[in-house]
Amino acid sequence: MKNLLNALLITLLSFISITSFAGGTSGSAAQSQYYVIEDPFTINFLRQSEQKARYLQIKVALQSKDPVILSNAESNLPMIQHTLRSLFAEQDMDTVTSLEGRGQLQQAAYERINAIFEEEISNSNLEAVYFTTFLWQ
Repeated sequence: MKNLLNALLITLLSFISITSFAGGTSGSAAQSQYYVIEDPFTINFLRQSEQKARYLQIKVALQSKDPVILSNAESNLPMIQHTLRSLFAEQDMDTVTSLEGRGQLQQAAYERINAIFEEEISNSNLEAVYFTTFLWQ
């Protein structure tokens, strides 16, 4: 009988330690998620290119570990699109054709979109803005 109680006690303690171990991993840091803006942004640089057709097409994705940011990206999509379209139209050809200029443009896009989230939902947990497509022709 004593052996049976010891075996039951050991089994019970094993389950408790396994449950505790498994429960400890669920509190780990959240993984980044992405919201992809499906429609690309297309900008015409005709005025700046001596009347030669020059276009820039950019697809954008937002990254955050905060699900509130990503769920609000969709509800604020018209404002985000307008802000990005305005930002991209402000650029000149020299800026968008250099790697440094692209990096600055990406940083400016991040700052403007993060400002939208701060203003609309008082949350600035946007981690990054990525240009998933950047076509210049």
